[in-house]
Amino acid sequence: MREKTHNQERAAYTQQIIQKEKQLDKLREEKQAVERLLYQLEDDFRRGYQSLRMLNDENARDMQTDFFQAQQRSDDQERRFRQQVQDAQEQFSFVFKKEILQADDECEEMYKKEVKFLGTDLFKR
Repeated sequence: MREKTHNQERAAYTQQIIQKEKQLDKLREEKQAVERLLYQLEDDFRRGYQSLRMLNDENARDMQTDFFQAQQRSDDQERRFRQQVQDAQEQFSFVFKKEILQADDECEEMYKKEVKFLGTDLFKR
């Protein structure tokens, strides 16, 4: 009866470990997906503002002062957007790193408990 209980507990730990590892894999996949989207967003901002700069440069030849000010506003806005994206990337990385570390720690604890059960089973034989 005791061996059956140990086997059930060991199987439960194994199942928990498998679930935690799946959770870790999903977190890592989601992290990569969000990183790709943030990179794409940053690239889209860069290309959009580059096009806007080219248009402003063309118009600046005609009306130097007005378009120079518009260019300055656009540049300032671009810097703010880039900073916001960078801040979001840093926050995102911090949160995912924290979640992954926590899940890794939980998984490690389950491994230790599983090994403990395996060790006690070995001594019984």
